[in-house]
Amino acid sequence: MKLSNLLSTLDSQIPIAAVDVLSPDEATIIQWLTTETNNKLSCPVFFWNLGVSTLEQCLIAADGGLVFKPVTEYKKPPQADPLLFVFDYIANFSGHGVFILGDIHPFIAKNSPQLSWEILSKVKNLYHRLKPTDKRIVLLGQNIQLHESLVRLIPYCEVPLPSIDQILLHLNSYLRDLQQSAREQELAFTISLENAEFETLSRAALGLTLEEISDFLRLTVKENLTNDGVVVGADFIPKAVEYKTRLLSQMGIELGKPAIIPFGGLDLLHEWLTRRRRLFTQEARSLSLPQPKGVLLAGPPGTGKSHSAKNIASILNLPLLQLDIASLLGSLVGESEGNVKRALKTAEAIAPCVLFIDEVEKALSGQGDTSGVSQRILGTLLTFMAECTTGVFIVATCNDPSALPSEFKRKGRFDEAFFVDLPTEPERVKILGIHLERFGIQVQLEYLEAIAANTAKFSGAELETLASEAALLAFDEGRPQQVTLADLETCRQTITPLAITDAAAVERMQAWGAIRCLVNLGIQPVHN
Repeated sequence: MKLSNLLSTLDSQIPIAAVDVLSPDEATIIQWLTTETNNKLSCPVFFWNLGVSTLEQCLIAADGGLVFKPVTEYKKPPQADPLLFVFDYIANFSGHGVFILGDIHPFIAKNSPQLSWEILSKVKNLYHRLKPTDKRIVLLGQNIQLHESLVRLIPYCEVPLPSIDQILLHLNSYLRDLQQSAREQELAFTISLENAEFETLSRAALGLTLEEISDFLRLTVKENLTNDGVVVGADFIPKAVEYKTRLLSQMGIELGKPAIIPFGGLDLLHEWLTRRRRLFTQEARSLSLPQPKGVLLAGPPGTGKSHSAKNIASILNLPLLQLDIASLLGSLVGESEGNVKRALKTAEAIAPCVLFIDEVEKALSGQGDTSGVSQRILGTLLTFMAECTTGVFIVATCNDPSALPSEFKRKGRFDEAFFVDLPTEPERVKILGIHLERFGIQVQLEYLEAIAANTAKFSGAELETLASEAALLAFDEGRPQQVTLADLETCRQTITPLAITDAAAVERMQAWGAIRCLVNLGIQPVHN
């Protein structure tokens, strides 16, 4: 069900519906529902949750704002259970109206420790008994997951994050409201944004709710206010990005800048991506061409999988989001998958974009997970990957492909799986040379070739360590930026690569890559 169909659903003798909305926009939805109900159903709207001491009627003030008025007839006895009492009150209510019940879904949710069979039965009873009446209930909250016995009874809709067009309208409207308020206070309020800058500001705010955008505007206007007033100009755009970055980081999403990092051996992946770059354009969408889903990058640690994601975002010319699933894991049942779901919804709002999930096997392997959280997160991700059509390109990396569930790495889940192997000898020469150049060190090619010949099992990260140690050794001996072949050889002998210390695991990964990956790469990053 779409939110736009909510009123027609309630008007068609379906007495209970659920609306999943992000917390910042709950008041916005209540205001919208109150306005729509008054206009289309001509009945009052009431609000209740455990945080209020009474039932409140929702009213629209003369200025269009939302007002809550306590219902004097609602008198809960001190000893009565508040949730059971509000259900009884609605059942016995003699008039007509829409009752918005906030945050009661944990008591009627599947796998919830707060699940109450008494409350669940009350809801089912109300569903059947309110049908012939003019009383309706809207369950409102974030991450609503109804119990199996209610799923087929209660229609459910999820409020999406606003599109760029909705944000653009909101920006214009809200800035005019702020401008009018400033005039009433005899303050100068100048909007100096051109049309193109308004669109850029709207794109910068993608991924935020309308209420969060309003908060940003009020905060930034207040911070920029001087005795001469305030000017809303192009400088609001980077401030919007900074504000969004801070909010997203609290949700376990890092908003990164795509960057070209020098690599050795990126040609095959670069060619594969370049052929698909135009599929993210409006022209490709108008032709109904399929949107790329993403790639799985597997290989031993230190071979450059994580840095490849930043290069992929640059090659595709898309914004980069990094999803830290570990930071989204919560202690409450349903909290973890709810957090992941909101993060994916944010990526979908910002799309087209690259969504980078590092070391994905740690979240999906299920090792030591007795609560089923990993399986539910896997289900959330698989559903998103199957249904998302907005252009979210997922780049998932893993060190141990054997730990991934088979349904996640099966053919067709990703567009392609790439195995990021240990560098070849020519690549090791290039990697060492570029790392040493970071310290202003020039080493003869034959020296680099000699060391490269003796570092057959070194990863890109281990070669970086080798270059750093050699530079430090020369500096300690009073020869800054004068690294010799002996320095490199001395430091090489102090480093035992993972491909030796855990040879069986690395060989197992390489065998998997040779069989399961169409393209076998030696992608090696050079850190800036």
